[in-house]
Amino acid sequence: MDVAITGAAGFLGSHMAAFVMANGHRVHAYAHRPPSDQWRLNIWNRCATTHISDLRWQPPVFNHIDRVIHLAANMGGVGYFTAHDYKPFIDNSRMTFNVLESIDLWQIERSFLAASACLYPTQMQMEPGKAPKLDESMIELGFPDQMYGREKLMMTRLAERHNQDVRVGILHTVYGIGQEHEGERVKFPMAAAQKARQARITGTVEMWGDGQQQRSYLYVDDAVRMIWAVLEGDYEGAVNIGMDGAVTCDQIQRLCNTLAGVPNAEIIYNHAQPSGVLARDCSSTKFNRLYGDLVEVGYSEGFGRIIDWLDEWH
Repeated sequence: MDVAITGAAGFLGSHMAAFVMANGHRVHAYAHRPPSDQWRLNIWNRCATTHISDLRWQPPVFNHIDRVIHLAANMGGVGYFTAHDYKPFIDNSRMTFNVLESIDLWQIERSFLAASACLYPTQMQMEPGKAPKLDESMIELGFPDQMYGREKLMMTRLAERHNQDVRVGILHTVYGIGQEHEGERVKFPMAAAQKARQARITGTVEMWGDGQQQRSYLYVDDAVRMIWAVLEGDYEGAVNIGMDGAVTCDQIQRLCNTLAGVPNAEIIYNHAQPSGVLARDCSSTKFNRLYGDLVEVGYSEGFGRIIDWLDEWH
């Protein structure tokens, strides 16, 4: 098959492209600029075709494409969205509209759009120590997390009404090698790994909040296989793509410290910095019923991989 992947120069898009090519399909990569690092560039250069275009202003051409996987987004971690809320909403909305329009124009048989757990109601996620298992029936019970979550909710509803078969996966936090590891867009998993490596020198780690925020994290290899299962398998509406079992940020940071060889590094809690919702877990009941349990990589293995990758490449 010929598979178009938007955001193919990014973290998840690069992994998705590598997976699709490894399974014998041709990848047509779309991005607003080529990859900025050699690891992603190696994957980009193996794609059947590459297209540099700004999807905010230019609907992509999906001529002779069998599948579309839309991963392009203006995104980052909690620090990024706390400082930038309006612009990502505008950018992501424009990209969504243009991609959906092109899917219709080119009569794409089946497509996948990446939503986010940020579309779930925030008021359900603000009780410390009580992480609700967010399931798909809860989507419209309240207000999504920031404008980013509102756009993902809008995208989900538009997909339901589309003329073509457009499927939505609600991604909970995905992490892995090749992810942004510096700058304001860094997400917590990579930040935790980086801070643990730096603690080899400093002996200390700064953590935003009190460390008791709860999340679940999905390793990127599992994420791409789950996305492909949603795209190619049965579909009963938007479905979570994540890992069951919430852990605290403190637990993840201490795991990273141990994996980096600094188990006794001092953690300093910075309560002045944003920390997002206080407690969130993922329900995989619907996904597992439709596709089976595809999660293979646990936290020790996953975070060990990114620390080893950072040590090797950086």
